[in-house]
Amino acid sequence: MRDLLINQLFGLNGLVNLSNLVFLMAFSVRDVLKLRVLSVAAYVVILPYYYFQPAPLWPPFFWGVAFIIVNGVRIVILALERRPVVLDDKEEELYRLVFRSVDRREFLKLVSLARWVTCGPGEVILNKGQDISEAIVLISGDVEASVNGKTIVAFRPGQLIGDVNAYSGLPNPADVVARGPARLAKWDLQRLGEFIEKRPELRANLLKIESADLAALVRELGSKILQSR
Repeated sequence: MRDLLINQLFGLNGLVNLSNLVFLMAFSVRDVLKLRVLSVAAYVVILPYYYFQPAPLWPPFFWGVAFIIVNGVRIVILALERRPVVLDDKEEELYRLVFRSVDRREFLKLVSLARWVTCGPGEVILNKGQDISEAIVLISGDVEASVNGKTIVAFRPGQLIGDVNAYSGLPNPADVVARGPARLAKWDLQRLGEFIEKRPELRANLLKIESADLAALVRELGSKILQSR
């Protein structure tokens, strides 16, 4: 009995038992990264058992190596995906102003498509009647929309510049001008559409942000109309 226990705990048979124990631990964890790390460890433990047989067991040995390689690649990918997301100052400001409901990692991909634009006082951002080909968000500065020289909307940082009609393919109904230095983030609408097409959760978040922004714009316009009476 004693010899049987020693044989099962040490030597090549011990490797089999240890490997299966590690496999058992791997399938007991919920985290995918931990599962893959433990699976690799289990295969590493069992490989000497296959190799040091009187006649090496090459098929399971090579399959074990293959599993180690595949899991190793996935471990690296998962580890990279879980790295903390680091935003620079302008990205952090844009995230805080507009995209707080979006996952930071998804935001980092989204913001990589943006163009950062600085406007001077009096610079025209959009002309009345112009077709809008970019989504534009005001980050900082003083920007107004006017019709026939009369200001109808003063945009605030974090707001989408334009209205729902313009972003639906209709001509822009007003001139949009920077009244002071302003910073903008712009996305090409076609590229943005292609980017979010396969990301339904991100698309839903962006639609919520757009809806809230346009609702605020409508409230502001309604308030101005009431004040002008």
